[in-house]
Amino acid sequence: MATKMAALAMIMLVLQMHLVSSQDLPDSCDGNPNSCEEIAALQLSSQKQPDEDKCDWKLGGTDPKGASCETICDDVGKVCDPGEQKGLTEEEMKDLIEGFDLECDDDEAPESTDLRTPYIFTNTSQCRRAAATATSACALGDNENVNLRRLCCCVLPPAQVENDPHVHTLKGAHYTLLKSGNFLAWSFSKDPVDWHLLAAYSGASSRFTTQSLLLLEKQSAQTLEMTARDCVWQTKTENGWRKVQPELLLQGAASVDVQEVDKHTRDPLNLESVMVLQMSEPEKSGVRKVARLLTHCSPSKYLNFKVKMFDTKDLDYVGGELGSAPRNQSHLSLLSAKLSSMVMRTDTEFQVSSWASLGGSEAAADFLKLKQEAEMALISTETTQTCTEAEEQEAEKICAKHLPKDDDHAEVFIDCVYDVCHGGGEEDALSAAALISA
Repeated sequence: MATKMAALAMIMLVLQMHLVSSQDLPDSCDGNPNSCEEIAALQLSSQKQPDEDKCDWKLGGTDPKGASCETICDDVGKVCDPGEQKGLTEEEMKDLIEGFDLECDDDEAPESTDLRTPYIFTNTSQCRRAAATATSACALGDNENVNLRRLCCCVLPPAQVENDPHVHTLKGAHYTLLKSGNFLAWSFSKDPVDWHLLAAYSGASSRFTTQSLLLLEKQSAQTLEMTARDCVWQTKTENGWRKVQPELLLQGAASVDVQEVDKHTRDPLNLESVMVLQMSEPEKSGVRKVARLLTHCSPSKYLNFKVKMFDTKDLDYVGGELGSAPRNQSHLSLLSAKLSSMVMRTDTEFQVSSWASLGGSEAAADFLKLKQEAEMALISTETTQTCTEAEEQEAEKICAKHLPKDDDHAEVFIDCVYDVCHGGGEEDALSAAALISA
């Protein structure tokens, strides 16, 4: 008992995953007044930047030739930031190129719509930077052209991210999850379908972030999976796993309308995917929408997710963490005047077995072994610095630039203030804004 009490006298480091209940405006409810309910899982994360410049600029070499920025940054243990690459001015690009003992032809670096910009052709010294319509996509390269060398902004890896999971559910529960592992985040069981969304939360080494999702429809055995390693949705087939494209996946009474994959969000480090879960209604000779699953994923870091129910009548069939109700539990005061208290939970009743046994891929299971830890890893309140009133006011200003303060997402705003004040930055507000507005 003493050990348990000691654990409840401690608090994990800052930043968070939220399971949020909210409502859309009536005009966004597909014409159905019952479709305005939403259950959302939002994971905010923050990165303390060092005193040096944010970008560690790298120029692709000749081995491998025409390498993508994804490969170039991965070689130095970092990830590519396309937003910083797009924002280069002509003078900045010329200065960077000169730093690699090269020069742009005629001392110019004009804009180009080429999605691989910025880059230099070393045989002609032609430099090109990103036009407004170019994405500067991290994954693109040109393995046929040894002369094309991409200029890449490489940023700090996940080791610089600190998170702790905070949960807000549709039924009013608000708690902090203390345990890593695999959990039933959401379910919808109504004949003839049985959807289960499983989430894998990492341990302390990856700062308690969401690292994988597994979507199962148990009646038809339809299975989809995403990990934060590459942020790619895959579906299981008779011949193994394959990458999902915008398509309709139909199996039994369940169907998945994959509407969007790998779209860059307002937060340039996140990739957005959207799919609509549907069920057949034989008595009505048609199909209807059940839920919308949206993911924002930052490669090699973490993923965020949000689930929207299209009809409030379906909420009676929702289970998992997102369907849980408040309990009578002890509270633990937060280290902030803005937030009064929090409930600590381990969600043992929602914990599930090993990833592979649930239907996930062996590759994902191996990936998660490196990310998860069995034990609780808490940080003492004595080692966590309390924000001053001035610091909280400054954090409010940062969050107010991107997030509404008083609407249905007010709790997200308060959490953003807490995160920014305790070592985060504007990245928290950007990620939150991108997800709640999607």
